[in-house]
Amino acid sequence: MRFRDFWRSAASDNIFGFRFVLGMCLFWAGPLLFAAIGVLADRGAMVVWSVVAAVGWALAWAVMLIRHFNSIPGDRVNLTPTLPMIVPAVLMVGGTVGCLMSF
Repeated sequence: MRFRDFWRSAASDNIFGFRFVLGMCLFWAGPLLFAAIGVLADRGAMVVWSVVAAVGWALAWAVMLIRHFNSIPGDRVNLTPTLPMIVPAVLMVGGTVGCLMSF
């Protein structure tokens, strides 16, 4: 089953990779919250920064899922490679910091 293979790969992807995958399951709440605050407080910059963070989140999931679906079924693969995750990480961190600076 491919879904089980994804979580098996995440668990075997050293302790930091597993934490990153679990964190990615919860990260969407931050940009969504900042976007709602930006809309309600009429702060356009906060909405833009939350969109930047959400794009980074979507790109990080795309990297992880593409690596998972390109792997052999039943195989464990590194879901959080350093090089392809640089741009999504910079977007997520930059978007979150930008939202916090927009208050």
